[in-house]
Amino acid sequence: MRNTDTFRQYTWLVNTIQRAKRISLERICQQWIISDLNDGKPLSRTTFYRLRQSIGDMFGIHIECDNLNQYYISNPETLCDNTTQNWMLRTLTVNGILLDSLSIRNQILLEDIPAGLEHLETIITAIKCHHTLQMGYQKFSDSEPYTTLIEPYCLKLFHQRWYLLGKSERKGGAMAIYALDRMTELTETNAPYELAVDFDAETFFKNYFGVFIGEETTVQRIVLRAYCKMPNLLHTLPLHHSQKEISKTDTYTDFEYHLVPTFDFRQAILKEGNELEVVEPLSLRNMIHDELVEALKKYE
Repeated sequence: MRNTDTFRQYTWLVNTIQRAKRISLERICQQWIISDLNDGKPLSRTTFYRLRQSIGDMFGIHIECDNLNQYYISNPETLCDNTTQNWMLRTLTVNGILLDSLSIRNQILLEDIPAGLEHLETIITAIKCHHTLQMGYQKFSDSEPYTTLIEPYCLKLFHQRWYLLGKSERKGGAMAIYALDRMTELTETNAPYELAVDFDAETFFKNYFGVFIGEETTVQRIVLRAYCKMPNLLHTLPLHHSQKEISKTDTYTDFEYHLVPTFDFRQAILKEGNELEVVEPLSLRNMIHDELVEALKKYE
């Protein structure tokens, strides 16, 4: 059996149990028969237990059986976690749906992913082995690429672009972020490095929006006022995990955040135009005001 078929079976079983909340093995087998995964064969108890075990090992999703012989997901919160395993499960689910929809492929439009994916395997291998990377890199603002050594710490996906966070020789060993699509070359070296024992990728980025880290590290209390459809949108897709609704009127809703107001966060505010207003702090409000004034000048 191909790996793609196996992964589709994983996602099918998780989705089947999740939709039903609780479901018997008999009912699961009935659903299997009418699916396109059965390959003309019924779902055996052995295959079910193998899939169940693999799903727990790979995705951390625990499928348990209650006293009425009903199967259920005992840790459903895992399906909402922002983890690599959950992201992979969602991706596999979408891939499975798309594979089953080839007959209408011209009616499903996807976003292009920029170049740079060819570097993913090299970076992941270097992170696993704690090897430094020799990288060629060309920023949009530079006419020529430069070369530097990187101690790779983690990968992050943001707005359809992959980024590498690592300690840069060029920056004197300071942390820096690099877009994979701007890498002109990348080679794993045999030179080892020591990963900081207290480093945790999620903790590192928890006070940031996006990937831009810059030199500013001070967390600020920020209040944004949302108008029109924006309150509903922010409730559905929060800008940041620290988001909290603090007041509401007939015309607007105020949301509070605690983060570092980097370039990425300011761009997210500007993108929403007159539906999102900075209330606090005054320094950020003035910064957004000045950027809007500069933008308006181009239309005068």
